[in-house]
Amino acid sequence: MKNSIITLAIASTVSLSVQSTTPMQTHNCTEGFLPKNNHYIPISLKPRTGGITQSEFNNVIDKIERVYAPVIRNYGGKLKIERLWSDGTVNASANRIGNTFQIRMYGGLARHSSITQDGFALVACHEVGHHIGGVPRYSGQSASWAAVEGQSDYFATAKCLRRLFENEDNEAIVNSMNIDPLVTQKCDTQFQTTNDIALCKRLSMAGLSSASLFAAMNNQSLPKFDTPDPDVVTATYESHPDYQCRLDTYFQGAICEVDHNIEIGQADPNKGTCNRRDNFTEGLRPKCWFKPTHPGGGTPDPTPTPPEPKPPVSEMAKIPTVNGQTTIISKNPQAVVPILFNVSGFPGVVGMAIELSKPNLQFSNPNGITPDRRNGLGTKVFRRVKGIYNFMPQNEVPGYGQYQIRVIGLDQNQRPVSRFSDSFRLLLTR
Repeated sequence: MKNSIITLAIASTVSLSVQSTTPMQTHNCTEGFLPKNNHYIPISLKPRTGGITQSEFNNVIDKIERVYAPVIRNYGGKLKIERLWSDGTVNASANRIGNTFQIRMYGGLARHSSITQDGFALVACHEVGHHIGGVPRYSGQSASWAAVEGQSDYFATAKCLRRLFENEDNEAIVNSMNIDPLVTQKCDTQFQTTNDIALCKRLSMAGLSSASLFAAMNNQSLPKFDTPDPDVVTATYESHPDYQCRLDTYFQGAICEVDHNIEIGQADPNKGTCNRRDNFTEGLRPKCWFKPTHPGGGTPDPTPTPPEPKPPVSEMAKIPTVNGQTTIISKNPQAVVPILFNVSGFPGVVGMAIELSKPNLQFSNPNGITPDRRNGLGTKVFRRVKGIYNFMPQNEVPGYGQYQIRVIGLDQNQRPVSRFSDSFRLLLTR
């Protein structure tokens, strides 16, 4: 049987925009993750506490390359990360050279006492965000391809770090951390599954590490989660926000409930984000750097995307069946299992997704509206609302065991218009 299965595809059908550049022309993005500074930490000056090792430095970059090299290829680019461990510069940067999406990660930043391994990963994600983090972008012609600093910060926790960490044992990792009480409160409220809650906490603390670096570089007191920056800009600020504002941005990205597989808008700043237009109350980009296009001020997008449907709790899809049964036992992996599904009747429904659990596990978010990132094995999307899905275990599951299968109704943009159904159970035995 196959060792790998269905690619997660329920979140959205993504139309990727390619940001064009003149071949072999170099475009420097900004001064760096931090403003230009004279700090320098050579290898010989490893701090007594804090900082990360060269092995951890390389592990983070390996992970970024593995996850984002194929994503950036979809944008018409080639990811190139320069591993400048021996360089004591306390910074990181992003550049464009033709279709090469370049990132420079310096050893001096990695050795700074404020940096944790997760904080360093956030910095790398910030640099990825300059390339694909969407709008708002820099207004200057030489860097008009690049998301502004605040947007790159938001992308780092709302999208990038989630991809990097989603399959790790986040519960065990955060159990060893001292989590801020406000972070615990917000994450417990915003998310349902234990892994999503733990991931939210982990991302928030990574944000504290990175924002603390910014404060330390300016000899300022450390930022706090419960003292948000009160400033309100009259126009989106393109350069580096203040350290408290940056922590606010990381925190809001961490608690945003929009699925990380939904691309942040490359033209519409509301797409793929928690935003004011669609009446989100948490996970919003802070006004200490971001001027929202809705309500008031700015120029609204001429063709805004419709808000995501909010189906009532009671509206679940019908449970799939096989010959009227909701549980079957099969001893032949090559025998087709004809799964009958019907998600018709929901307003706007034009298709459906079917999700399969990992062997011998139950879905951790029963009857939710998002795929199970913890116990789900994968999803498939179909442009049909009812019919039979011929499921052949040999082609779709990794081995013998008990599996749960559920369906959800989708609209034309592959957004949920129902909740996931109760689960059909397949027991595959020898």
